[in-house]
Amino acid sequence: MNEAHEHGHSSQDVSIPGGPGKPPLHFTPEEWEQYRKSDKGAARAVVLLMGSIFTIGLILYSAVAYVCWFKVM
Repeated sequence: MNEAHEHGHSSQDVSIPGGPGKPPLHFTPEEWEQYRKSDKGAARAVVLLMGSIFTIGLILYSAVAYVCWFKVM
């Protein structure tokens, strides 16, 4: 079975960058590790912000529910 695609590339041409027959990676392993650490820090910040937004919303909705349930009725 021929694995060539439309443009004459085999299915292995879209694999890992820097693999066999590929050009070398543009970043050193140290740079990749630095980017990875930076991404982890950004992910922590996003999760922290999302959690704080959820908590603030929960508190506000609880306050509105309390006022509507006990003060209005």
